[in-house]
Amino acid sequence: DLKYFMFCLFEDTRLPILYKMVVIGICGITGAQGGAVADACLKQDYSVKGLTRNTSSDKAVQYKQKGVELVQADYDNTNSLKGVFDGCDAVFIMTNFWEHMDAKREYKQAKAIIDSAIESKVPHLVWSSLEDTRDYKDNIVYIGEYKVPHLDEKGMISKYLKTLDVNATLLYHSFFYENFTGMMKLTKDEDGIRRLCLPMSQSILPIVTVEDIGKMVHKVVKDKIYGNVGVASDHLTGSDMAKTFSEALGEPVEYVPVPASVYRGFGFPGCEDIGNMFEFKDVHNKEFCQSRNMEDVKKLISPVSFKEWCVLNKALL
Repeated sequence: DLKYFMFCLFEDTRLPILYKMVVIGICGITGAQGGAVADACLKQDYSVKGLTRNTSSDKAVQYKQKGVELVQADYDNTNSLKGVFDGCDAVFIMTNFWEHMDAKREYKQAKAIIDSAIESKVPHLVWSSLEDTRDYKDNIVYIGEYKVPHLDEKGMISKYLKTLDVNATLLYHSFFYENFTGMMKLTKDEDGIRRLCLPMSQSILPIVTVEDIGKMVHKVVKDKIYGNVGVASDHLTGSDMAKTFSEALGEPVEYVPVPASVYRGFGFPGCEDIGNMFEFKDVHNKEFCQSRNMEDVKKLISPVSFKEWCVLNKALL
């Protein structure tokens, strides 16, 4: 399964040198994070093995045409994961809570992927992680046994990884820029003004474009960086983001800091979870920002600023 190329050492003497191409397995290759990781690694001539449930989807076919080896896998079916990572030098592991909004199911999926990678003796695992908010003292209301389900279970998986004898990178990502082109797209109110409503007061919110997640994954795999690594592309307040939106769109955009209790009652699917998430980032702002420190990020990659991203994606906002 490993690919090798022959190179020349000298102009006049052709001496074969065996060069091993890095093989990276990528979970959710047709999704935002997985796709960004694939794009970054393909640019660096890595060999990519991409996992997806549907190898015939348009996105999957596009990656196949780029030379990606597609593997059909179902994270809920451990049998489908057996041997899928054989020959990989690293695996990017991520799970999507929002597909089913079941934290316990997400934990089982992530554990099954990790166990499969270990069985295949993959030397480096990169886990797309977040904090277990229950480790922090505050008055944030619980949702059953969780404070922020889509964070807490990812934090539990990080704890599981730390019990294993494996080289692992726990990649702590941030709020995606791309949320503003999808689930949190700013629509005009009746008065024609777009408003950004967040329960963040004037606290700083680390935010990231998935492109930078892809670049960071490539960096930690290339340089064999293990342990906790934070990734963000920018650190901005709600007011800063509204101003940037306004400048990019050429129209007024207002920031409205709403109480977390109000946000949790907005009524859309997952509003309690997301309301608690923002409250956590507000209450524990210093710690949350520090774990995604921009000085540290810039030592590893060149991040895309929010202003730059808004200009490039104006048509999607």
